[in-house]
Amino acid sequence: MRLVVVLALAVIMIPEVLSGAEPCQEIHGRAISYSGDAFLEIWHVGTHHTFFVVDQKSTELIESYLHYPESDDQALFADFTVCPTENYKKGFSQPVIVKQIRNPKLVSR
Repeated sequence: MRLVVVLALAVIMIPEVLSGAEPCQEIHGRAISYSGDAFLEIWHVGTHHTFFVVDQKSTELIESYLHYPESDDQALFADFTVCPTENYKKGFSQPVIVKQIRNPKLVSR
C-alpha cells in the first residue's frame, strides 16, 4: 500500500518537476516595445534582470497601453504579474507570460 501511495505522489509531481518554471510573481517594471523587430522587453526596476514576452495575449495586453507609432518613444512603467516559462539563468533575459498590469504609467523615453 505504501508503494502505491509513493508512486501516485511521484506521478503527480512529475509535471511540476518537468515544467522547470518558477511561480508567478509581481514586479515593478518598465516595458518597452522595439518596433524594428517587434520585441517586447520588461526590465525589473532596481535589478539587472529583464523578461521577454512569449505569447500573443501578453503582447496585446502591453500594447493596449502603448500607442503606435509613438510607442517607439514610450515606456510603460507598471506593476506586472509575470509567470516565467523557464527557470532564471543569470545573465539571460527570462521568457514570461504577463497575466496582469496594475498602476500603469506611460512616459516618454
